[in-house]
Amino acid sequence: MSELSLGDLGLTSSAASALPAEHAQMLAATLDATFDPTRALPLLWHWAYFNPVVGTAGLGPDGHPRRGSPLLADFPRRMWVGGEVRAEGPLRADTASVRRTRLLSHARKQGSTGELLVVSLEHTVEQDEHTLIVERQDVIYRQAGGVTPPAGPAVELPPTPGWRETVLPSTTLLFRFSAVTFNGHRIHYDQDYATGHEHYPGLVVHGPLTAMLLAQSASHHLGKPLQSFAYRASSPLFVDQPVYVDGAASPDGETATMTATRVDGVVGMTATATAASEA
Repeated sequence: MSELSLGDLGLTSSAASALPAEHAQMLAATLDATFDPTRALPLLWHWAYFNPVVGTAGLGPDGHPRRGSPLLADFPRRMWVGGEVRAEGPLRADTASVRRTRLLSHARKQGSTGELLVVSLEHTVEQDEHTLIVERQDVIYRQAGGVTPPAGPAVELPPTPGWRETVLPSTTLLFRFSAVTFNGHRIHYDQDYATGHEHYPGLVVHGPLTAMLLAQSASHHLGKPLQSFAYRASSPLFVDQPVYVDGAASPDGETATMTATRVDGVVGMTATATAASEA
């Protein structure tokens, strides 16, 4: 296919933010977490910053910034499906920061629901000219159409060797997360759009929200901040349906494997977390 650019995706090669602590406090409240502004931002929390600021008139029908490139004309639906984030040092709030972005790869592929455009991006976040976050982000652009079936009947999950937590993603949680990440995608807050236009059975839980909840659980049970986090989304999770967050630590307590599972036993996301060497 023809060459794709960051501009085609509504992105720029660099974006600046002061990472205001007040905004991190709002994210903490959304996640029912705590945030100490004298300490580093938890891993993944930079996702609340650097998001494209586009006027309402510049949004497309799905609530994302309008993409005018003919290269994306066949792929109106966007999904953030996975990636890996690594901390190279402590990322501080209330500090001038720059995120740099480059397009790693893009390719058309055939999926179970039709043709896909698979895009991989690299983000780095710098403070004082030091790279503190290195991230690969995988995004899929899909064709219109296709119906996502609802979750099946509830099943009894097998016991976990580690820990299990239950999260009930409410409409309020989804709305607040959309707000704090400046994410206008309507599948997360507009029931009629989600069911009538993108053919989901209900509002969809954000992939980044699920990843943050898994990372938060891993950090809590490992007893340390995270050094790295790799994740992959495999099935959608839906509003007002319990999500089981399961984790198991390695014998040395330095890594954890994580899953987010629906009530019907379908795994929505898997992840691997590694603890930082020092708390």
